[in-house]
Amino acid sequence: MASAAARAGEADEKSSLAPETREAVAQLARALLSARPLIDVLENPVHVAPAVSGADAGAIESLLNRIASRAGAPPFAVSAPASLTIFEKIVSAHLCANGLDRVASGISAADARSIDQITDEAVQAGFDRRFHRIEVKGIDGSLLNVYTAGHPASEPVIILSACGIPARLSERWIDILAKDRFVIIGETRGLFCPLSDADFDSLASDLSAQARDLFAVMDHFTIKTAHLMGLCGGAAVALQAAAEQPQRITSLTLCYGDFELGPNAPRTVFQQNMKAVMALAGASRNEAKSIHELFCDSMVKSARADLAHLIVYPFASSELLFRYARLNGSIMNEQSDDLVAGISHPTLVITSEDDQTAHPEGSRQVAALIPGAVLHVEPHGDHLSFYEAAPHLTGLVTDFLARVRKD
Repeated sequence: MASAAARAGEADEKSSLAPETREAVAQLARALLSARPLIDVLENPVHVAPAVSGADAGAIESLLNRIASRAGAPPFAVSAPASLTIFEKIVSAHLCANGLDRVASGISAADARSIDQITDEAVQAGFDRRFHRIEVKGIDGSLLNVYTAGHPASEPVIILSACGIPARLSERWIDILAKDRFVIIGETRGLFCPLSDADFDSLASDLSAQARDLFAVMDHFTIKTAHLMGLCGGAAVALQAAAEQPQRITSLTLCYGDFELGPNAPRTVFQQNMKAVMALAGASRNEAKSIHELFCDSMVKSARADLAHLIVYPFASSELLFRYARLNGSIMNEQSDDLVAGISHPTLVITSEDDQTAHPEGSRQVAALIPGAVLHVEPHGDHLSFYEAAPHLTGLVTDFLARVRKD
């Protein structure tokens, strides 16, 4: 019998996939995997609308579903653009921008093995395979999605990302920090692991509960102390954790933080609108359902196209919006200046003059309230630019961590 390698080689010889098509298929597989959090919570099949002729639609749909099936994702259907929901349009735009509009039609049976191989390679290199995922019980029994990277014996760094945002948005930072540290990032309670409405209602949604989830994760890994890196609303969670159990936190990095500093503190239009929406949507499921479509239409229009498939996740259904409003509303309403009182940890605060999401003045005020805090203000960069992990910012953070370790 021919060996597996020989059979694979024979299949590659028969495959008619051109190099540019192979790259388009690989890019498409990677894009599909990156959008899995959103895809997984949409009704299936998930409809997409590539810019192809009717004759090619069937072939494109078959190819996409072969990749999806191989990757363990829900099925897709090629449809007319007008039939797509708001969130299907986001998925479709993401896939079209990453190979779906460039894959060749009429892929033959001889190409199937090559497509499977390309998909397998994308899966192996994907977020869920490169980083170890486990479920950890939170303080009241809630399940938390937790990802780790790096050696467990190394210095621990815990990333607290924005409420409701999939962990993979922080992938570049995880890669950088895990080179010589043990990096942990968890996803927000009640939003990612399967949970009935009744079970969610029985869980706490306040800021303290979210901070105590952090300590539950630390206890799971028997970590006594750790550095906290809080992003956006995660910066407020980091402050809460440092205020509640200061002895367990070695230092803080607060990045583009969304802080509540009283009625006289400046807020962006986004912060004002989001706080109002959180109050409405968090009042009841009926309220969340009534404003869901209108809010999502506005949110999607303002979302960065290259990251929309990740940042709209907590709005993908009225139930997710309700839960997000309860959790993020708690973050936005907690007085950060009250939390800062008594915090004396080594702290690095990062913001940008151009942040139209979380007002940079909030970061300035928090830095001024923490003794010895280092403030770094980027001259340019939107709220999501921090997730791009630009070299000068990764150097700033790693240098800060090195100084703290030395001290």
